[in-house]
Amino acid sequence: MFKPHSQEQLKALRVTAGERYTIEYRNKDYFNGEETVERGTGTAVVTEQGIFFNVEDPYGMEKLIMQARVIARG
Repeated sequence: MFKPHSQEQLKALRVTAGERYTIEYRNKDYFNGEETVERGTGTAVVTEQGIFFNVEDPYGMEKLIMQARVIARG
């Protein structure tokens, strides 16, 4: 079962803008709407609204992920 980190948890992990992280995130398939949990590398984006991650999904498309679980830095 996928459980993303809260914004408070991401701040406590000291996620830094522009750094790359291995994350888990829920991915919704463009074609059939199926949801899967994916693991990939994302670049952190930090704004006043929160901490997000840019990732490349399984189809090679860039995606902004709003709910993620950080696995590792780098």
